Amino acid sequence: MKILITGGGCREYIDSVRVVTNSSSGRTSAELAEELFAKGFEVTLITAKSAIKPQVSSINMRFFETGEELAVAIRKELTSCQYDAVIHAAAVSDFVPETIQIAGETIKAGKNAKKLPSGGEMTVTFKASPKIADSLHEWAKIGGNANAKVVCFKLLNNADEEAKTKAVSSLFGHSKADFVVYNDLSQITKESHPFKILKTNGECVATGNTNAEMADALCKVLEKL
Repeated sequence: MKILITGGGCREYIDSVRVVTNSSSGRTSAELAEELFAKGFEVTLITAKSAIKPQVSSINMRFFETGEELAVAIRKELTSCQYDAVIHAAAVSDFVPETIQIAGETIKAGKNAKKLPSGGEMTVTFKASPKIADSLHEWAKIGGNANAKVVCFKLLNNADEEAKTKAVSSLFGHSKADFVVYNDLSQITKESHPFKILKTNGECVATGNTNAEMADALCKVLEKL
């Protein structure tokens, strides 16, 4: 099977040197890419420039920095190649800087904005970013595989069962994903990475405690389709 994996965190620019990012290291996607490649899958990994990288040189690699760059890279892959599945583990920014107010001036935020002076105060207004997950099926269809399976990730932090159910249901609803891998940040350590793989009806089809176990579970789930 031909698999596209995304990983790592987005860096969204306030000005030419200042960014807003998240704590994603890209470790999960790198390890998934290595494990699935070892199982015989043809793997392409689109990951952040600053993320942890796989140690296997035969894995196809693409790189991004911003959420917009990530979307462009995914669209290019899915519309030009027939992938059997997309494992979308990248930590995409929900909000991106739009404008900056400083010293009575309003400036458009972004990589091309001039470096802002230090000292004083500034106000940054954010806008909601597009949901990349919502376009994965459409892009795969354009690429010639309307039956490509989409696996999305949902990370919460110290969430109760009601919050988890609501967040996962919302992701299934707007993305039309085939599966969601759920993690809770409060449970993740250097030694353990607990996960659940859920179907659209809420049924849990696999659980585990490491990225290697996650790769095994995803392999079994995808090969059954």
